[in-house]
Amino acid sequence: MVARRPLGTHLGVVLDDYRLDPADPALGDFVNELLLQHKVVFFKGQHLDRHTFAKVARRIGRTEVHPFISEDDPLVHGISPFQPYHEYPEITGIYHDEKHTGNLNAWHSDLNWREVPTFGSLLRGVQIPPRGGDTLWANMGAAYRSLSEATRSELDEMRVVHDWMQIYAPAFEGNEEARARMREKYPAQAHPLVLTHPLTGEKVLFSNKVSGVRVEGLDEAESRRVLDMVHLTAWRPEFQCRFQWEEGDVALWDNLATQHYAVSDYWPHARKMERITLEGEPIK
Repeated sequence: MVARRPLGTHLGVVLDDYRLDPADPALGDFVNELLLQHKVVFFKGQHLDRHTFAKVARRIGRTEVHPFISEDDPLVHGISPFQPYHEYPEITGIYHDEKHTGNLNAWHSDLNWREVPTFGSLLRGVQIPPRGGDTLWANMGAAYRSLSEATRSELDEMRVVHDWMQIYAPAFEGNEEARARMREKYPAQAHPLVLTHPLTGEKVLFSNKVSGVRVEGLDEAESRRVLDMVHLTAWRPEFQCRFQWEEGDVALWDNLATQHYAVSDYWPHARKMERITLEGEPIK
């Protein structure tokens, strides 16, 4: 029996002594069961190299390549992922240092703006600052359940437009042709504001401040009222857990049921993380 240490009241579990071994045929089932139960799972002291990291991710799910990945300089430092290993395009480097400071300190989910949003994200700590650099996660199912019945009924039928332009548009200044090509390839997508999780059936709030831009069918003022109310639920500490990284740690989270926030309190120290995202299923 693998020892499990709860990290938060509503989500998060730490495994101190479990090894992520891609040769273990039970790895995928075991880890996915934990993921659906706890929403974010932390594996301490793994120290995976890039080869093993990629193999582990493929055992857990179908890996995907970020649409804005670059083998050279990222489009937006710290946000557009850098591809550090040519042979593993699914691995993205999220690197911050004295010159390129942390800029992911906003509650968000990964790639909600895709037609099929990312299901899961796997993150490993490559270089951890001597202090700071924690990550927080919020349980958006608990956030939904905290709302009044009247509010839940109001939100249940709404759809939110998600758009990458809020994140990446500045990178295309002076290159309208390239921006138009990416816009055609990745148009804005409307997803349910209240998502019924395809694997658990749980209802979760599925919009975030980074990609959620408007509610379909509402005027600008009413759309902003609804989105501000929804987005602020992730800020409530009652729904959160906080993880203090050490080099070699790995985190896996359910991107449909959670939001996360990378605390940028470590300047001028470097923080280097590497991430693999997992494909989801079409949602209604």
